Amino acid sequence: MKEILLQRDGREGLWRIRADDKQKLLRLLFHRYPEREWGTFFRFGFRRTAWGILLAYVDMLVPEPGDLDRRSGIVEFRPGYIQRALTSFDDHPLGIGMIHSHPEGCGVLPSMTDDDMDSYFSEEFERFSAGRPYASIIVAKNEDGELRFSGRLFDRGEWFELTTALTVGAELLREQSATGRRFTTRGEETANGRILERVAQLLGPQTPQKLRNAAVGVVGASGTGSPALNVLARSRIGKIVVVDPGQAKDSNHQRNLAMRFSDLNAGPKPYKVALARRMIEEINPEVGVRSFVGDVLDDMVLDELLRCDVVLGCSDSNYARAALGDIAAQYLVPVIDLAVQMRAEEGVLREQLSEIAYYAPGSPCPWCCNRVTAGAIRYETSTEGEREFMANAAAEAERRGVDGAQYWGGTPPPELTVGYLTTMLGAMGAGYAQTLILGAGTIPHQRFQFDVGLPSFALAEDVREPNKECSCQRLIGWADQAKADRSVSKPAHWPSPFEIP
Repeated sequence: MKEILLQRDGREGLWRIRADDKQKLLRLLFHRYPEREWGTFFRFGFRRTAWGILLAYVDMLVPEPGDLDRRSGIVEFRPGYIQRALTSFDDHPLGIGMIHSHPEGCGVLPSMTDDDMDSYFSEEFERFSAGRPYASIIVAKNEDGELRFSGRLFDRGEWFELTTALTVGAELLREQSATGRRFTTRGEETANGRILERVAQLLGPQTPQKLRNAAVGVVGASGTGSPALNVLARSRIGKIVVVDPGQAKDSNHQRNLAMRFSDLNAGPKPYKVALARRMIEEINPEVGVRSFVGDVLDDMVLDELLRCDVVLGCSDSNYARAALGDIAAQYLVPVIDLAVQMRAEEGVLREQLSEIAYYAPGSPCPWCCNRVTAGAIRYETSTEGEREFMANAAAEAERRGVDGAQYWGGTPPPELTVGYLTTMLGAMGAGYAQTLILGAGTIPHQRFQFDVGLPSFALAEDVREPNKECSCQRLIGWADQAKADRSVSKPAHWPSPFEIP
């Protein structure tokens, strides 16, 4: 037997799975429970990061009759099933792992037989897949019927622990491996209990710890992002990832809750994420904050967003919205997208629109909802020289009697918003994020708009089915293996990201 030694260098594995897929998987694994084991191979998308590997569940290679030995009390994969898994590497770029149950009362620690299986499969799968990771997961139920799991990943000659499982569904469930659970100290429990006393009375005594264990990403740190961050900090969310490439402007002061009057005289103007970090730490210094001067298209940023339970989209741009749609579908990270639009005529408000959309894996993406356009993304990601060239091409086409819109759609008007509307919507977005994390409710519509200046808010719901041919349906969970189908990639002329400590 070859001994399996896990790396202890800080790297870890994170497993993301949709709730419906998890239910089907567990139904298979426990169909001989409680006395006997059962198992299956499964496919996953993956991404290698500085902190370890993201593993996104795609589907099962469902065992057919004769693939596993039913006469055995333990899981025994027969050669035909193993060969089918190995030859399937030629059909897709995904990784393949093994998951099985342990009988009741046996826990989830790997046995010597499990070590032998993993040693064999990891070497064979690495060889046949040209170096893709291999994953091994064990599940069982304790005496109270609660699910427990342990897992390990093999990649490039090293083993490390699968520490966290994130389930995406009506509730965003975060579970820790039975071998790596974090226990809260009495001091933390007391502090959370005092501050969240009213919330716990409303939603249950488990509320403070669920929030403490959660991580939320916020892309955009100004009008809608800053109030969302304010609410999240006060809720004692355990970790916040905040992303924004810009520096503050004087005009931001009326809607950016993180900006002080003294910041108006600062020179140079501070980065928005620096202001957000300062605000969060003043509200609750115990929050773990990662603040990036960068963009959702940056690899450094993506790596951290993948560790979040949910991401709030607070950047009203087409390219960011499209990228967040890709992240939701391909990496199984749910996104609550927020947008505001205001219009006035002769000093009278005509529109005070707010929009909330929930992009979850399997739901219609921004493209399916006609929420983004290729022309707008082209404008947002172009250099000034490229925009000038397209405008000249459009003008020349018009002189020839040809529609110039195919070259240039014009400069979009600036987004004019007032702080009370962005503050309301940002707080709502943070509230929905907490609701999903706590399993206390759902977002009422997949996408909806309302106007606070009209009777009954003129609420309108966008109900539509996803486009089955869209990559958001074809590549659910494919992670980095879906790179060729991403909506947008980072332009070469954009600056490199950096983190503000």
